[in-house]
Amino acid sequence: MNRSLTNFGLVLVGLVLSCQELPAHYLWVAVGKDTDDGNVANIYFEEAPAPGDGHYLDHFLGTSDVWVRTLQDPSPEPMKASEVKEDENRWMRVPLPEADEYSIDSYGKFGVYEYGETKVLLHYYARNLKVSSHDTIHELGQAEQMDLDLVPHDVGQQLELKLLWKGKPVPERMIFVRGPKGYRKNIETDANGRILLEIGDSGKYSFRSSLEEPTPGEEKGEAYALIRHNITLLMNLPFGNAP
Repeated sequence: MNRSLTNFGLVLVGLVLSCQELPAHYLWVAVGKDTDDGNVANIYFEEAPAPGDGHYLDHFLGTSDVWVRTLQDPSPEPMKASEVKEDENRWMRVPLPEADEYSIDSYGKFGVYEYGETKVLLHYYARNLKVSSHDTIHELGQAEQMDLDLVPHDVGQQLELKLLWKGKPVPERMIFVRGPKGYRKNIETDANGRILLEIGDSGKYSFRSSLEEPTPGEEKGEAYALIRHNITLLMNLPFGNAP
């Protein structure tokens, strides 16, 4: 067999194995009911906002912060989420107050993860926003306590989203949008860190983006080459729809 073809095949196999070893996990916040029929915020670290085996959950247990902001309490103290186990699944949970509108914001530092030969310090941010009016969007739309944020704003029949890093717009970063009935859009932010989106069918939408800092450093004695921040946002659209 041609040696170059053999080498190419080995490289291809290596790439496939690397992809299999590195599933895309993100931090997600979803609202559900507990056994007492009260609302709770479920915090997952999975490929999608749903329960999974919680393989990497130990990186966040007892260290990540959760804020539940309402119109009555727009600047609460952070909470620590508790662990939940159900069959083979694991995730985290905090109780929710009785409120019709809220923003649930979560942050956790994963630590250093090795992608191939590159070690990366990973930070994760997640939000779940339920609002029903223009005024509430202004009050709860921005999570100022988090370094990386996706901030929504209603613009007529369109949705505006801004990607902010420490309060400043982030241009030329991709925002991945998923919605009902296979709705999929990947849109790059403009010079003002903004995208405009035509809302499709009513229902739950997810948004995801990221930011990288080419800053090497050390975390708990382990060196890394760069820092990556990932954020997710879940909302029901149009605003005012029931979850």
